[in-house]
Amino acid sequence: MIAAFDDLDKVVRSWTYRESVIKPTLHQRATGYRLQFVEESDDDTTWTTTKLNDIVEWAAEKLKSWPDVNRMSFDIWDFKHSKDAEKFITLFHLSWDQ
Repeated sequence: MIAAFDDLDKVVRSWTYRESVIKPTLHQRATGYRLQFVEESDDDTTWTTTKLNDIVEWAAEKLKSWPDVNRMSFDIWDFKHSKDAEKFITLFHLSWDQ
């Protein structure tokens, strides 16, 4: 009987637990467009997860050869043209299941 409660507990926890979601955000600036990856979760987590680290590493590898794109910080890139930023966001959504 205890095993049944353990199984039920696992199922309930899986229903209530939601992994964080990484979203690319795009903002227009005077000199172009800024893309930043933002981590959202149901709880008040304030630290960076390994998922965000993996996505940032993937983005850095993909964007290092793109012209008119500059990495500004850990999770921020500046694009000269909105079309390039939007193309990259599409590539992100096709590559990362969330």
